Amino acid sequence: MKYKLLLLFLGVSGICAAQSLVQSVNSGSLIAANTAVSVGEIVVNPVNPAQASSGLIGILAYNSTTLEVDQFAVTANIVAYPNPTTSGIAFSGKSLAGEKVSVFNNAGQLALQQTIDSADSVDLSKLAAGIYLIVFDNKKINSFKIIKH
Repeated sequence: MKYKLLLLFLGVSGICAAQSLVQSVNSGSLIAANTAVSVGEIVVNPVNPAQASSGLIGILAYNSTTLEVDQFAVTANIVAYPNPTTSGIAFSGKSLAGEKVSVFNNAGQLALQQTIDSADSVDLSKLAAGIYLIVFDNKKINSFKIIKH
């Protein structure tokens, strides 16, 4: 009888210690729709928002191929390439020479303003690696994002 009580006591105390450990690991790591988390961070996504102490535990992973495509259509008759790029982007189809473009970084700051040259390209070599938004002054041409390595 003493042996059974000892096992029961050890089992209950072990479960309590494990629950305490889980609560301390997950303390403050609940995520909401507007929460920013880092890659590799352990997070708890509440299944029921009314119960903040329960949810699904996960680790945020990174998929590096989200925006990377060789070429893409900016309009029906203009194709931009390459994406990602190391130095610049070029356009094929309708000539864009003389069109003015603005390049914005992820913070929304203007990083570069340039006129497309006669080779239908934009030089991005002076920009740091990152994701940029290319916006044309001509609003008939769609804006798009580009990855610079």
